[in-house]
Amino acid sequence: MDEEHDASFKQDEGFVYHAKEIAWSRAMRQNALLVLGSATPDVRTFYAAKSGTLPILYLPKRVSGRDLPPIEMVNTRERQSMSEAVTLLSLKSLNALTETVRAGQQAVVLINRRGYAPHLYCLDCGKTEHCPHCEIALTFHKARGRLVCHYCGYSKPYPSPCSNCGSAAFLPMGEGTERLAEELSTYFGQRVLRLDRDSTVKPGRMESILKSFANQEAQILVGTQMLSKGHHFPKVTLVIAADCDLGLNFPDYRAAERTFQLLIQSAGRAGRGELPGRVFLQTRDVNHYCFHYVLNNDYEGFYQNEIERREKYLYPPFVNLALVRMSYERENEKAPAELKSLGTIMNDIANKQNVKMLGPATSPLSMLRNRYRYQILLKASSWKNIRDTYQIAINKTKIKHMRITLDLDPMNML
Repeated sequence: MDEEHDASFKQDEGFVYHAKEIAWSRAMRQNALLVLGSATPDVRTFYAAKSGTLPILYLPKRVSGRDLPPIEMVNTRERQSMSEAVTLLSLKSLNALTETVRAGQQAVVLINRRGYAPHLYCLDCGKTEHCPHCEIALTFHKARGRLVCHYCGYSKPYPSPCSNCGSAAFLPMGEGTERLAEELSTYFGQRVLRLDRDSTVKPGRMESILKSFANQEAQILVGTQMLSKGHHFPKVTLVIAADCDLGLNFPDYRAAERTFQLLIQSAGRAGRGELPGRVFLQTRDVNHYCFHYVLNNDYEGFYQNEIERREKYLYPPFVNLALVRMSYERENEKAPAELKSLGTIMNDIANKQNVKMLGPATSPLSMLRNRYRYQILLKASSWKNIRDTYQIAINKTKIKHMRITLDLDPMNML
């Protein structure tokens, strides 16, 4: 299994399973060999290897034998250095990009946020346009001429009146892949390719975009985390990660791990051919511990720091973790009492089962598709105790007005 750290191996809708666990089970049954490969392994996988549960093999050098590209931090809090032509890139990053284009080489620019702008701000009433079903800001997609909710799919045309005051005076706030690609195309006066979920909706479009870039039909490729997925472009000598600290503040114990993995994987796109590469990471927090290890391409250093934090705060691999998700329709007046009752009953059972319980608490995404969302976090040394706590509480509460699910080893904490 290549890129074994990737969260997409977990299927958490419909029939829930983790492909890595299925592969492990099949390998054990058939006496087969399972190879888990990654330049940035899942912290839990590496812990198992370090603990002697799994054998480990190192490949310390690139297959080509070439050195990894040097990585440099760019502090975007120094606003005076920001370019007016390309709003998301610092002057330093833009100069490096200009040098790369003039030299006839290629560059990859990562911004893990699609669309033109993540917020549309009304200049008259000061409100941003939100999805009426999710209470999430609508993302402005300029090429489609629509405001879109990335969670439920709701959309409405743009321009249209402000839903709060009826004004038509809007200001797009923030940047996404569409806006950055447009600005770079205007600045350099040439074609810029974009690789994200929106540009690859049609079958075959992803392959077409990657082929065009590999054939050097464009010198700049802008995209989301899709860019980090092992692509090989020998002519790429520059990688710029714009807003690379976007994921650090997610309410997820894996936030730093996923940021480290994304940046290291993205940096690896540079300098894969004959020419040396370089990497620029733009951030507002140059002192975050994650970036120190990214700069030095030091996975084991990051792992050691991260594993100590998880042991201190009791997170996997030092405990089994489960997330109980609860939701109910906006108009349902009986569900809040049922939620309160479930929380009280489950807490009593958890104490008896030696399970630590946190919540119920409002989910980070508090409403999706007209449903209020809550969650409970369960921690224990035994999966059986977690399952028993959940099942006994469900049987006693007799849920009628809520949807409720148990996610063992959740990959998505939102």
